[in-house]
Amino acid sequence: MKKIISSVAIVASCTGLNSYSYAEASTEQRDPLLWSSADGRKSFKVGGVVRLNHRYEQWQASPNRGFGKLDFDIFRLDLKGQYDKAYLDASYVVQDQEKTSIEKAFVGYKLTDQQRLEAGIVYKPFAIYPYPQNGWTYHIPFFLGYGNNAAPGVNWGYNNADWDIKLGYYPRMLDADLRYSPESATYEDLSENHLSFQAGYQNEKQNQVNARVVHKFGNAQLGKHEAGLSGSWAQLHNKSTDKQGHYYAVGLHSNSNYQRWNLQSSLIHYQYDAKNPTGVDKDMTLMGANGLTPAYFIASEGTVASVNVAYTLPVQNMGKLKAIRFYNDYSYLDKKRSDWAASQMNTTGAMFIASPFMLWADYTWGKNANIIGGATNGTGFTSATSENSEKWMYRVNLNIGFSF
Repeated sequence: MKKIISSVAIVASCTGLNSYSYAEASTEQRDPLLWSSADGRKSFKVGGVVRLNHRYEQWQASPNRGFGKLDFDIFRLDLKGQYDKAYLDASYVVQDQEKTSIEKAFVGYKLTDQQRLEAGIVYKPFAIYPYPQNGWTYHIPFFLGYGNNAAPGVNWGYNNADWDIKLGYYPRMLDADLRYSPESATYEDLSENHLSFQAGYQNEKQNQVNARVVHKFGNAQLGKHEAGLSGSWAQLHNKSTDKQGHYYAVGLHSNSNYQRWNLQSSLIHYQYDAKNPTGVDKDMTLMGANGLTPAYFIASEGTVASVNVAYTLPVQNMGKLKAIRFYNDYSYLDKKRSDWAASQMNTTGAMFIASPFMLWADYTWGKNANIIGGATNGTGFTSATSENSEKWMYRVNLNIGFSF
């Protein structure tokens, strides 16, 4: 799974649609891809990012074992607009291997200065989101469905100086061939990337409800901080038995900024209680996205913890390079079954911010994590009985992008 993420400093976002001419836009610092009215109440912007990737992976079976050339990673087209109190936000992604996905695509309305309502393909608010790590390499929460995860539905949000509250309802999940982030899915829905031994797994989420409540506090001397509680519940429909199981998750998280430091932490417990046919192991749940990586199993019940720390170093007199963000991201998955070994990942790296260019350099160690080892570690998120299970393995990743 390839990651598309914009820097905290030069977010590759875009603004949205209106019906006036470019000549009406402000003449100050005019962006050729931005149309804006003089009063700023109407706007439309086209933006995006092109990224290239270079990788070395330790394990013998990896096609990236030798150092080679930079390969195409993603092209993302962003649209963001405003018309008085209404707005839109959409991102369409073309990935390598000719895969495409929709990261988000919704319209919104500002009910008041503090309240918003959004409908379409919206982010599902939960714990640290949309990106649950600092680095380019996604961590275990993402592969369990807790990062950059969007679905067709409706979100309501309330935000003031002290509180950030979000509620959402999603009648179904995004079609598998359009997903950027992995989600639980049926074998049939993952027809582009499923494997024959996964055929008995036919569960899909329906009528999911998410809630995220965050308290914000701090000041100029102590820094800015937040602590949050999240919850999620959904029906888990089995196509084979036509019975409804259920899914739930609860999460705690914190996010603290002090001077140049950032510290994030999260703790999430989840459970999929499926009504499978006789003989289908309910201790495993099938996950998948748009086929960029094969469908894979995760433990149906577990607890995942993460701790991320970052330090941003300003840079002067070095041309376009304005800052370097050093980071370390760690995640740990404890599975309910005591005979299934835990999964771990740790990424150490740096982000070089030189707008409009961005470069990530990641070094990731992993143990019993499918992303580290691929097919040779394919049971990493479940029983950890693959060829390279219980082994620490690593990969080195270099990703460079141009934002517009």
